[in-house]
Amino acid sequence: MLNVTLELRCNVCGGERFLLPTLDETAQDIRCAGCSAFKCKSQDLERAMAAAGPRRGGRHLAL
Repeated sequence: MLNVTLELRCNVCGGERFLLPTLDETAQDIRCAGCSAFKCKSQDLERAMAAAGPRRGGRHLAL
């Protein structure tokens, strides 16, 4: 798992750090690095990031 900061917020603890699966991992869940709450599937994050395009003035993606 990769521990990264994203422009997202955890609905449980408000954290901005998330655990992303690497290519060789079978679990494709994105989880909060602080409290381990489920955020979304990696496919959903990829789709949302592609649709959002370039960074937009500090707004957080809604997943």
